[in-house]
Amino acid sequence: MTSPPLLWPAAPSDTRILYLARFAPDDPFYTVKPEDTAFGYAEYHFRIFEALRDIGYRVSSSSKPYTAMMAGGNADFVFSLLNRMPIRNPELLVPAICTYLRLPCLGAPPNIRALAEDKYLSKLAFAGLGLPVSPGSVYRPGDPLPPVNFAGPYFVKDRFGAASEGVTEESLQDTWTGAARVAAGLHASGKEVLVERFCPGIDLTVPVIGHSPYLILGHVVPRSDKIGNILTADLKTEDRLGNELIDIDAATAAAIEQDVQTVWSSLGPIDYFRLDYRWDPATGRRYLIEMNICCYLGVRGAIGLAGARLGYSRTQIVAHVVEYSLARQRGAFAHDRWIV
Repeated sequence: MTSPPLLWPAAPSDTRILYLARFAPDDPFYTVKPEDTAFGYAEYHFRIFEALRDIGYRVSSSSKPYTAMMAGGNADFVFSLLNRMPIRNPELLVPAICTYLRLPCLGAPPNIRALAEDKYLSKLAFAGLGLPVSPGSVYRPGDPLPPVNFAGPYFVKDRFGAASEGVTEESLQDTWTGAARVAAGLHASGKEVLVERFCPGIDLTVPVIGHSPYLILGHVVPRSDKIGNILTADLKTEDRLGNELIDIDAATAAAIEQDVQTVWSSLGPIDYFRLDYRWDPATGRRYLIEMNICCYLGVRGAIGLAGARLGYSRTQIVAHVVEYSLARQRGAFAHDRWIV
């Protein structure tokens, strides 16, 4: 079956893009930056910058979030991968600034970004949409830690953690005593905690791009050598085991297709995203764990691997999501006005 064509700009030099990322090159030094513990993100951020330039866009670049505040009139589009900053819910900063400036920005509107970044609220939203989720409870720093109202084993994680931040093999606990101990450790570092019922099986991620209306690129398994096949922070950041494209059974593929349609009809359109599941191949049971907007675009990541099998290069995918995003937001701010 022929893969559907992706969007490509007719006149890329007409579009001015402000590219933001932690390791984005700062004008005028267009080189790969040194990094400390980010494990490849400097190279990744530079390659995305190169892809935008190679497409032919007029690209300015910065690693500083305040640059977004000065983008009005100086850019037509903000391509922001600046998602992890030392502030609460950092993923919302740049989209909120761009919305205020009436400036198209990669990803999704701030309210949808906020929902996706909150692993508990998104779980409630998914449950309300009839999607399969595991039960979970939230514990805030300073709260007591009474047992949850569901049986274990338990999985304990940061409610807002990105890239499995804070997830270790200790996150998986058979007893509530152990789960409470891990939760208390996260509280000590100021983190809100989400405790879920652990789902046996493997992690399964489903990359999706906005299209007509959307396109599921494939089904990818992040490899794990940890107990319970869990995906810990070190596996995410070091990527030493990588990802694997898999073929799933027809019933599961059809169920996931319906999940994507349900999410899209309620939360879309979105430029690109992943739905992350726990899936048990032995039983066919799947549980939707979270949604990731503006996820990793590396060639060895889920989108890169799945896209390549369909014949798409990373540069083609980058161009498509920019053009799709620009079309999605065309005229979006025309009716905004001050009401006070």
